Amino acid sequence: MRAFSTITSPVFSDLVIVLAGDAIICLPEDVALFETLDKMNRVRPFNLVFLLNVPNSSQGEARRKFTGSLDFVTAKGLLDFLGSPPTIRCAQSCRYAWDTAP
Repeated sequence: MRAFSTITSPVFSDLVIVLAGDAIICLPEDVALFETLDKMNRVRPFNLVFLLNVPNSSQGEARRKFTGSLDFVTAKGLLDFLGSPPTIRCAQSCRYAWDTAP
C-alpha cells in the first residue's frame, strides 16, 4: 500500500491488471484481490482495467468467459468500491513483444 500511495502524477487514472490462462475464468474465487483493490482505491482512486492476454484467435471467447466471471463478481458486490464499471481489453502476446488488439 505504501508504494501505491506514493504515486503523485495528476494523470494517473487506470490500474491495469493483466490476466492470462486460467486466471481469466478463476476471477470470482479471488476475493482477496478485490479486498486489496478496495484498499488501494481508498488510498488513490482509479479506473480498473482488465487486460486479457490471449491469442488473437480466441479473444472473443476469452472476453465472453471473463465477462461472465466479472458479472458474477459484480453481483456479489465485490466491485462496489469503484466509481465506474471496469474496462476489459484484449491483447495478444507475440514471442518477444506485445501487440494491442483493437
